[in-house]
Amino acid sequence: VLRQIGSAGASPSHFDTFIVLRCTKSANDDNGHGTHVAGTVAAVNNTIGVVGVAPAANLYAVKVLSRTGTGYLSDLIEGLDWCISNKMQVVNMSLGSSSDNQSFHDAVIRVYQAGITQVAAAGNANGGAVTYPAKYGEVIAVTASDINDQFASFSSQGPEVDLIAPGVSINSTYTGSSYKVLNGTSMASPHVTGIVALRLQVKPGENPDAVKAVLQSTALPLPGLTLEQQGAGLPQALSVVKAP
Repeated sequence: VLRQIGSAGASPSHFDTFIVLRCTKSANDDNGHGTHVAGTVAAVNNTIGVVGVAPAANLYAVKVLSRTGTGYLSDLIEGLDWCISNKMQVVNMSLGSSSDNQSFHDAVIRVYQAGITQVAAAGNANGGAVTYPAKYGEVIAVTASDINDQFASFSSQGPEVDLIAPGVSINSTYTGSSYKVLNGTSMASPHVTGIVALRLQVKPGENPDAVKAVLQSTALPLPGLTLEQQGAGLPQALSVVKAP
C-alpha cells in the first residue's frame, strides 16, 4: 500500500496553479496534498499567494492516491506508464512504500529508460530507512531540511539519499483556493523537481543521469550533516541552470 509522504491529484481551479488537464477520470484533489506539492513545483508568478520553483512549467496531475492519501502500487504503475505515453519530462513522487515490489521497480525502470527524470520523497521515518520509490537507483531521493539548514528530525535517511531540500513549514497552494503550511519530505521533493524543470527548460532532452549529475555537482553540502542525511547537499537552482 502506498502512503503520502501522494499524488492525490491537484486542484485545477486554484488561481495560483496552472494545471494541464488530460484525464480519463477526475484528477481533482480531494485531499490537498497533491495541490500543495504542485504549488511548490510551479505556482504561477501572478503576485498572488506563492510562487513555485518553476512557474513557467506545465503541470500534469496524475492522480494515483485516494482522498485518504493511500493507494495501490497498480495505480502508481499505471500512472507511470501514462507519463511515458504522454512524454512527460520530469515526474515528482511525494509518496512512498516501505516494501519493495518488482513490478513497481520495473515501471520505474521503464520511465528512466524513456529519458524521464524521477524525483521522490525519501520518507518520514524519523531517521529510519528511505522508502520506495526513492530507494531505487533510477530515482533522485530527497530528504528534508528546516529553515536553519538542519536535518529535519522526521525525515528518513540512508545511503540512497541524493539531495536535501526545504521540507519544514512550507507554505503552498491548497484546496479551495487556499494556502497551507505543511511539513514532510513530500514538501522537499517538489523543490528539487522544480529545479529539474528549470534545467530542462535550458537543456531540453537531457537524460536523467546527466540531470542528476548536474544537481549533485552544483549542490551545497550542509555543515554538520552526514551523507546519509543530505547526499550531495542542497541543490542550487541558479548553478544548475547555468551549468554547461
